[in-house]
Amino acid sequence: MDYAKDEIFHIRYNSQVNRLQIPKEKWTSKWAKKIKKNKWISLIIALFLLFSCFNFFFIYQFMQILQQGILK
Repeated sequence: MDYAKDEIFHIRYNSQVNRLQIPKEKWTSKWAKKIKKNKWISLIIALFLLFSCFNFFFIYQFMQILQQGILK
């Protein structure tokens, strides 16, 4: 039963200070929690990635059009 409690609450024993400690939360997990909690942030990030891909695609197509015009 103690093993289950340790896994749920993420409690670890620190032998250097001879006591139980809760590890510090990493910055990536903090951001992940914020994104999951706030749907606007996830929407903005998704739209940014989508428009970045569109931008790359359109620039690539524009360069292809310019290359075809130069070769003819």
